[in-house]
Amino acid sequence: MSRVVDWLLLLAVAALMLWWIVRRFDRWLHEPPGVRLRRLAQKGTAPDDEISALLADNGFEVLAGKHRISLGVAVDDEPVQPTRLFFDYLAAKDDKYYLVKVDRARQPLDWTASGLRERLLVYALLFPDCDGIIVVDPRDRRVRTVRFQVEDDEE
Repeated sequence: MSRVVDWLLLLAVAALMLWWIVRRFDRWLHEPPGVRLRRLAQKGTAPDDEISALLADNGFEVLAGKHRISLGVAVDDEPVQPTRLFFDYLAAKDDKYYLVKVDRARQPLDWTASGLRERLLVYALLFPDCDGIIVVDPRDRRVRTVRFQVEDDEE
C-alpha cells in the first residue's frame, strides 16, 4: 500500500512542477515588450542629482539610477569568468524607455559610427525594447540620443 501512496505522491509533485513550468513559460511568452525595463525601473530609485535635472530639463523622467548587469565570459574550454556591464540611469519619455550613459572625461565617447557601435551597441542588444541610448555630457550640458538600425546589405 505504501508503494501506491509513494507513486501517487510522486505523480502529484511531478504534475505540480510541470504545471508550474508551463505557467512560467506561458507568462514569459506573453509578457509585453518593455516589461524587463519596467522591472529595472521598479527595482531602482531615481537619484536627485545634476544629471537627473539635466534629463528632466530635456523632457525625460528618470526612473532609476546605476544598474549593474552581471555577465559571464567563457573562452574555449576555460571556466566562465564573471564580468559586469553598467549603465547610469533608466529614463522614460512619451511612454518610451531609454538607457542613459554619462560621457565621462576619463573615457570620452568617439562620436563616429564605429566608436558608438563599439561602446553602446551591447546595450541596444541586451535591451531590444529600449527606444535608444541617451548620452549625457555634463560638461557641455548636452543630451544626445543614439539609436541603432540594422540595414540590409543586399546589392
